[in-house]
Amino acid sequence: MKSLPKAGNRTPLILLGITVLLVVLALVVVLTRGAGAPVDPHSPEGVVQSYVASLLAGDQEQAAALLTAQALKDCPTGANPDRADLRVALLSTKRNGAGATVLVSITETSVRGPLGLGESGYEDSFALVPRQDSWAINSAPWPLLACNDTVVK
Repeated sequence: MKSLPKAGNRTPLILLGITVLLVVLALVVVLTRGAGAPVDPHSPEGVVQSYVASLLAGDQEQAAALLTAQALKDCPTGANPDRADLRVALLSTKRNGAGATVLVSITETSVRGPLGLGESGYEDSFALVPRQDSWAINSAPWPLLACNDTVVK
């Protein structure tokens, strides 16, 4: 009677080959994944994107230019926390009558405690009003206020 060849010797090689193939496939997917569609800079989402990008880059003046006069007036003194630890992601946009609301997810990361990074996240929104051919931000979430340190009267 003939005995069947032992496949046990090949099993680790087959598993290793499958693992390598899966890793290569995952790398190809990650590296070839396209960026998100460009956002119209004159849309509510585009204005919020420009505002957040300016603010996180430290360009207070550019960010403040996207706010309404009322938002600048209502901005509390000292509302400029360190923004190096913020991530902002667009969740949704709702247009309502003469305005729009852009819902975002805000994640704050900080080094705390003996184990390292702590992270907290929440959702908040920007309120926008039409301005000529674009939009202006009438209110923004607390950590994303383009305020200066002068006293507001």
